[in-house]
Amino acid sequence: MYHIVIPVDEEETRAAAAARFVTGLGDESGLNADLGGITVSVVNVFKEFKAVDDGGNVRSEDLYDEDEFPDSAVTVQDHLVEAGVAVELVRRHGDPAEEIVDYAESVDADAIVVPGRKRSPVGKAVFGSVTQDVILNADRPVTIV
Repeated sequence: MYHIVIPVDEEETRAAAAARFVTGLGDESGLNADLGGITVSVVNVFKEFKAVDDGGNVRSEDLYDEDEFPDSAVTVQDHLVEAGVAVELVRRHGDPAEEIVDYAESVDADAIVVPGRKRSPVGKAVFGSVTQDVILNADRPVTIV
Protein backbone atom coordinates (compact mmCIF):
# COMPACT_ATOMS: atom_id res chain seq x y z
CA MET A 1 0.00 0.00 0.00
CA TYR A 2 1.31 3.45 -0.95
CA HIS A 3 0.13 6.20 1.42
CA ILE A 4 -0.03 9.85 0.33
CA VAL A 5 -0.82 12.89 2.47
CA ILE A 6 -2.51 15.83 0.75
CA PRO A 7 -2.67 18.93 2.94
CA VAL A 8 -5.42 21.36 1.91
CA ASP A 9 -6.50 24.81 2.97
CA GLU A 10 -9.76 26.43 1.88
CA GLU A 11 -8.77 26.90 -1.79
CA GLU A 12 -10.71 24.34 -3.84
CA THR A 13 -8.88 24.88 -7.13
CA ARG A 14 -5.48 24.01 -5.66
CA ALA A 15 -6.89 21.06 -3.72
CA ALA A 16 -8.53 19.69 -6.86
CA ALA A 17 -5.20 19.94 -8.69
CA ALA A 18 -3.58 17.74 -6.04
CA ALA A 19 -6.40 15.20 -6.37
CA ARG A 20 -5.98 15.13 -10.16
CA PHE A 21 -2.25 14.62 -9.74
CA VAL A 22 -2.80 11.60 -7.49
CA THR A 23 -5.39 10.02 -9.79
CA GLY A 24 -3.00 10.60 -12.68
CA LEU A 25 -0.41 8.42 -10.95
CA GLY A 26 -2.16 5.38 -12.33
CA ASP A 27 -1.29 6.53 -15.83
CA GLU A 28 2.26 7.66 -15.12
CA SER A 29 3.59 5.11 -12.66
CA GLY A 30 2.82 1.88 -14.41
CA LEU A 31 -0.04 1.19 -12.01
CA ASN A 32 -2.22 1.37 -15.12
CA ALA A 33 -5.12 3.06 -13.42
CA ASP A 34 -5.13 0.51 -10.60
CA LEU A 35 -5.30 3.10 -7.86
CA GLY A 36 -6.46 0.52 -5.33
CA GLY A 37 -2.87 0.30 -4.08
CA ILE A 38 -2.95 3.95 -3.00
CA THR A 39 -4.45 5.38 0.17
CA VAL A 40 -4.72 9.10 0.82
CA SER A 41 -5.11 11.21 3.93
CA VAL A 42 -6.52 14.65 3.16
CA VAL A 43 -5.26 16.85 6.00
CA ASN A 44 -6.71 20.24 6.90
CA VAL A 45 -5.07 22.23 9.68
CA PHE A 46 -6.99 24.87 11.59
CA LYS A 47 -4.29 27.42 12.29
CA GLU A 48 -3.69 28.19 15.93
CA PHE A 49 -4.20 31.82 16.94
CA LYS A 50 -5.00 34.08 19.87
CA ALA A 51 -6.66 37.47 19.50
CA VAL A 52 -7.62 40.15 21.97
CA ASP A 53 -10.46 42.57 21.43
CA ASP A 54 -12.82 44.63 23.57
CA GLY A 55 -14.76 41.49 24.47
CA GLY A 56 -11.70 39.66 25.76
CA ASN A 57 -9.51 36.88 24.46
CA VAL A 58 -10.46 34.72 21.51
CA ARG A 59 -8.46 31.53 21.06
CA SER A 60 -8.46 29.19 18.12
CA GLU A 61 -9.22 26.30 20.48
CA ASP A 62 -12.61 27.93 21.15
CA LEU A 63 -13.50 27.86 17.43
CA TYR A 64 -11.84 24.61 16.37
CA ASP A 65 -14.13 21.74 15.39
CA GLU A 66 -12.34 18.53 14.41
CA ASP A 67 -15.32 17.44 12.32
CA GLU A 68 -15.70 20.65 10.29
CA PHE A 69 -13.90 20.32 6.97
CA PRO A 70 -13.66 22.99 4.28
CA ASP A 71 -15.29 22.31 0.91
CA SER A 72 -11.81 21.81 -0.58
CA ALA A 73 -11.25 18.69 1.54
CA VAL A 74 -14.60 17.23 0.50
CA THR A 75 -13.83 18.02 -3.16
CA VAL A 76 -10.56 16.06 -2.93
CA GLN A 77 -12.27 13.20 -1.13
CA ASP A 78 -15.04 12.97 -3.74
CA HIS A 79 -12.60 13.04 -6.67
CA LEU A 80 -10.38 10.33 -5.17
CA VAL A 81 -13.23 8.05 -4.10
CA GLU A 82 -14.67 8.27 -7.61
CA ALA A 83 -11.29 7.08 -8.92
CA GLY A 84 -11.24 4.12 -6.52
CA VAL A 85 -8.79 5.53 -3.97
CA ALA A 86 -9.32 4.92 -0.25
CA VAL A 87 -9.48 8.32 1.46
CA GLU A 88 -9.44 9.52 5.05
CA LEU A 89 -10.23 13.11 6.06
CA VAL A 90 -8.10 14.42 8.92
CA ARG A 91 -8.52 17.71 10.78
CA ARG A 92 -5.72 19.02 12.98
CA HIS A 93 -5.16 22.15 15.04
CA GLY A 94 -1.90 24.08 15.39
CA ASP A 95 0.91 25.30 13.18
CA PRO A 96 0.06 24.08 9.65
CA ALA A 97 3.55 23.01 8.55
CA GLU A 98 4.30 21.26 11.85
CA GLU A 99 0.97 19.45 11.87
CA ILE A 100 1.35 18.30 8.25
CA VAL A 101 4.86 16.94 8.82
CA ASP A 102 3.93 15.37 12.18
CA TYR A 103 0.88 13.69 10.69
CA ALA A 104 2.83 12.32 7.71
CA GLU A 105 5.40 10.89 10.12
CA SER A 106 2.74 9.42 12.42
CA VAL A 107 1.15 7.42 9.59
CA ASP A 108 4.49 6.68 7.93
CA ALA A 109 3.27 8.24 4.68
CA ASP A 110 5.25 7.47 1.55
CA ALA A 111 4.85 10.99 0.15
CA ILE A 112 3.27 14.39 0.68
CA VAL A 113 1.55 16.09 -2.28
CA VAL A 114 1.22 19.82 -1.63
CA PRO A 115 -1.04 21.95 -3.80
CA GLY A 116 0.97 25.08 -4.67
CA ARG A 117 -0.23 28.58 -5.31
CA LYS A 118 -0.15 30.26 -8.72
CA ARG A 119 2.98 32.36 -8.97
CA SER A 120 4.69 34.57 -11.49
CA PRO A 121 7.68 33.07 -13.35
CA VAL A 122 10.04 34.71 -10.85
CA GLY A 123 7.82 33.82 -7.90
CA LYS A 124 7.96 30.13 -8.79
CA ALA A 125 11.44 30.06 -7.28
CA VAL A 126 9.93 30.99 -3.91
CA PHE A 127 7.34 28.87 -2.12
CA GLY A 128 4.84 29.98 0.49
CA SER A 129 5.94 29.67 4.10
CA VAL A 130 3.91 26.52 4.87
CA THR A 131 5.04 24.79 1.68
CA GLN A 132 8.64 25.77 2.30
CA ASP A 133 8.54 24.53 5.90
CA VAL A 134 7.03 21.21 4.81
CA ILE A 135 9.75 20.77 2.17
CA LEU A 136 12.51 21.59 4.64
CA ASN A 137 11.20 19.52 7.55
CA ALA A 138 9.65 16.44 5.98
CA ASP A 139 11.74 13.29 5.95
CA ARG A 140 9.85 11.87 2.96
CA PRO A 141 9.32 12.99 -0.64
CA VAL A 142 7.30 16.16 -1.13
CA THR A 143 5.70 16.93 -4.50
CA ILE A 144 4.38 20.42 -5.26
CA VAL A 145 1.55 20.51 -7.81
